[in-house]
Amino acid sequence: MLDRYNYIPLYIQLKNELVEKIKNGIWKVGDKIPTEKELMDEYNVGRATVREALSKLVNEGYLYKKQGIGTFVARTQPSLGFEPLISLTYSLNARGINPKNIPVENIKMAPDKATLKRLKWKSQYDCYYIKRIRYAENIPIAVEESYFSTEYGNIGEKFDLTGSFAKMILKDLNLNIKKVEQVIVPRVPSIKEREILNINEDTLVLDLERWIYIQDKNEPFYYLNFIIPENIYMINL
Repeated sequence: MLDRYNYIPLYIQLKNELVEKIKNGIWKVGDKIPTEKELMDEYNVGRATVREALSKLVNEGYLYKKQGIGTFVARTQPSLGFEPLISLTYSLNARGINPKNIPVENIKMAPDKATLKRLKWKSQYDCYYIKRIRYAENIPIAVEESYFSTEYGNIGEKFDLTGSFAKMILKDLNLNIKKVEQVIVPRVPSIKEREILNINEDTLVLDLERWIYIQDKNEPFYYLNFIIPENIYMINL
């Protein structure tokens, strides 16, 4: 059911509801879906809300339209590139949620042995360390620590640290990703994390580590440590 008091826009909530029908097999590939009027009546929303939700689903490849006939299910998974898999900014924007990234630390550093092990670097060389607090609609939702190889210059000076790092890697630097490794572990948040994320001690966080490898390199170019409350991990990171 749609929640009119939720900060997520109604058309995004409706889109998510319709996606679930596709993924759960209620609407199968090739099926004609209900008309706009039928969806308006079923979900008690206006025509603009239905049209916006359907437009999103067409753009993501779930649905296709036949002029004068109707709208049909095209696939059970979205047709997306690499960026949505590694970008919180992309995922929030796709849901109509305004993201904001606040850098709180930006330094060039020589990693110690423990950090080198986390980075999966065999050699000792400097890196750029950037810490940010991630927000959705001005609500803090994640603590992010990023480590970049210095090979492509001073990341902190060359690029906008309030923007999407995934976009920076894929489009601004135009790097070709070879593989992504990721580990997610649930745990109890630290006192500092609870303060930043405004959560209580009963709320678990997910501790995500991600290593991004680019073509022709054997060691990760980018290491990410991402802390997000478990109850909002429905967002595709």
